[in-house]
Amino acid sequence: MCNYNGYLNYSLPKKWCAEEDTDNLLLYNPKGNGAITISFFSILDTEEPLNMQISVMAKRFIDDNNISLHSPLVLCDRDGKTILYGTGTTADGWFIKLWFVAKYPKIVFSTYQSERKSKEVKVCDSIIDSFEFVF
Repeated sequence: MCNYNGYLNYSLPKKWCAEEDTDNLLLYNPKGNGAITISFFSILDTEEPLNMQISVMAKRFIDDNNISLHSPLVLCDRDGKTILYGTGTTADGWFIKLWFVAKYPKIVFSTYQSERKSKEVKVCDSIIDSFEFVF
């Protein structure tokens, strides 16, 4: 089990690497097709429900990056976390999957991009599913 910044535990498969800096985390298999880029946010506005906050963030990201969604985003609550995820195609034709995983007061935003969709996406799903907030 790995930990980011003392509040997020996650599982990393064998052969996968993690590179951290103060604001981001990059997860990848050196022989893989793509990488997961993870950004971290603190919730400042407690007026809006968590699902609304991550929905607004997702819409802004999708619009700002000209992503064409394959289907509507999926919103669910699981294991004490609010999760929003979906897949699409970037403006330059690459496959992208995005996930927002949140538990007050933190939001974890992850994207996986690769030239095309592959079996590696299932590995990425398992990494995101392993996220556990420890507060």
